[in-house]
Amino acid sequence: MKTSNIAKNKLLLLASALFLGVFLGRPETVRALTYTDLYPFLPDLPGFKAEPPSGSSMQTPAGTFTSAERTYRAGARSLHVRIVTGTMAQMMWIPLAMQISYDTPEERLETITIQGFPAKRLTRKKEKSGTLLILLSREKTRTPALMIIECEGLTPAEAQKYLSSFRLKDLASRLNP
Repeated sequence: MKTSNIAKNKLLLLASALFLGVFLGRPETVRALTYTDLYPFLPDLPGFKAEPPSGSSMQTPAGTFTSAERTYRAGARSLHVRIVTGTMAQMMWIPLAMQISYDTPEERLETITIQGFPAKRLTRKKEKSGTLLILLSREKTRTPALMIIECEGLTPAEAQKYLSSFRLKDLASRLNP
């Protein structure tokens, strides 16, 4: 993951949150946590060198948006893990909730379940990379929480074996008391 890509992602998240704030203007229903509250759910991974976690919290007229993230590297393999709560998570999940799956020569999008949570797995076949998106809050919650894992040098299916380190059920119960 290049630093410029991370900066672009943060700008996109900020712009989207501001857009939602202007047009939706609805309060949050997920328990508000600070980004530092999410750091314990971004642990060290065996075999990977981890950068320190980072994050941000933002208030908009649409509610609170919180993101915590950490990058892990092992040679040519990297994982960029982000926990997103608030209106941004809602905006990211809504198009995926339609249960759409597809397969092309370049990529495959699958609807799967990970540790009991609804998820999407996008595999970019030629680059051996992709993304896992895991819905951590109840689907009927107005502002869900997501874990997003961007993989490079390994497929999302290969990255799934590391998910037990992230304590998804504990995180979900913290987000949905």
